[in-house]
Amino acid sequence: MYDFRASTVPSCRTPHLWLKDNCSLYDALGADYALVRVDPNVRVSGIVKAAACRGVPFAVIDVDTPDARALYTRNLTLIRPDQHVVWRSDEEPAAPLDLMDIVRGARPIPTEKLG
Repeated sequence: MYDFRASTVPSCRTPHLWLKDNCSLYDALGADYALVRVDPNVRVSGIVKAAACRGVPFAVIDVDTPDARALYTRNLTLIRPDQHVVWRSDEEPAAPLDLMDIVRGARPIPTEKLG
């Protein structure tokens, strides 16, 4: 605990930051799955559609504070309802339905890394 360093490595607690409207990121995450996007130009429509198709409560949160890029080193970070990172990448996955099945526990985690 002495040398704690915030990280977005999957299974870590989501790093906190204050949003531009002085709202806590934790409050903005809410009780659903959330995709934190630090680059608004990165496409997320496939993930959004996959979540809807699987009935996963889901929100996209665009974060553009100066501290965001230092904490969130990937463009996309998927957060579970318990505020832990489940996946991260610089781009949308090739198979977003597979990602949704893995994060909701309907499919086993592949042996290769998720993020």
